Amino acid sequence: MLIHEIIKNQLKNVVEKEISAVVKLCETIDDSWSKTVLIIRDCKGKVVVSGVGKSGNICQKIAASFTSTGMPSIFIHPTEASHGDLGLLESRDVLITLSASGQTTELLDIVQYASRLKVPIIIVTKNPTSSLAHFADIVLQIPDFPEAGINGLAPTTSTTCQLVLGDALAIAVMSLRGFTSENFKEIHPGGNLGARLVPVKNMMYVDDRMPLIDLSASIKEAIIEMNSKSLGCVGIINHRNQYVGIFTDGDLRRSLEAEVSLEEPVSQHMTPSPLSISPDLTMSELLIFFKEKGVPNVFVVKDKIPIGIIHIHQLASISSMNAT
Repeated sequence: MLIHEIIKNQLKNVVEKEISAVVKLCETIDDSWSKTVLIIRDCKGKVVVSGVGKSGNICQKIAASFTSTGMPSIFIHPTEASHGDLGLLESRDVLITLSASGQTTELLDIVQYASRLKVPIIIVTKNPTSSLAHFADIVLQIPDFPEAGINGLAPTTSTTCQLVLGDALAIAVMSLRGFTSENFKEIHPGGNLGARLVPVKNMMYVDDRMPLIDLSASIKEAIIEMNSKSLGCVGIINHRNQYVGIFTDGDLRRSLEAEVSLEEPVSQHMTPSPLSISPDLTMSELLIFFKEKGVPNVFVVKDKIPIGIIHIHQLASISSMNAT
């Protein structure tokens, strides 16, 4: 078992070092960060992100985060930039470069070109006095922490700080630009994220699929309607078609245990003032609703009129998405 303890200690050491670096990063947040957010928010073109090696990998994630939250962004590899891709950079863009040392020579061409175009340049680096920082309009300094590897060479703490910094910028810009969940849904129509943002009105059972009976109906009629729709409940409506109660499997069991006559009005045994939801509630929000309320189904109501019903079984796929 000794080998397992050694491995676990190594794992903890790496995680602890990276946590310490991120904590220090949080302490460095100043006006230069907020200025960067405002520059990106006001950008009329796109955000161009560039870096090499592991920093280049982080650049791709940052560019993807900006794009997916409503701010067009691309990654340009500095070597490809020097061989023609500089043409992708326009005067209305913003350039963000990542270089832990601030001395990455491969970035020199794109930084100099951006400077000539008067493109705002943001450098993310440990070294605010480096050669690349000389060209920057804003320097965002990440902590000069040792990398977490045994020899201190493999990029770990530095790339983690770059990633967290990029996430912070993207989310702050998204907030200032007023990017809503509706906007998010429009550009994420597929996959898990898109499914979570689908409104309830697109998934609910409607019309003849809804189990509904009149307030004057008997328990027997409620049972018949409940069985025909197989949703474990029946909604009760008044003469104005307003949703005033619900009769569930649980209510039925309690009625049978009390040996209540099935000819009695269901209104005497229903749950009054029942829970209901808006048709604009998202499926993700509905999942939270079901977890908090502990009910298996709920009617969708608009202006007091039931327009649909949704069962927790319809959320099976959404639940699995949230678990992954």
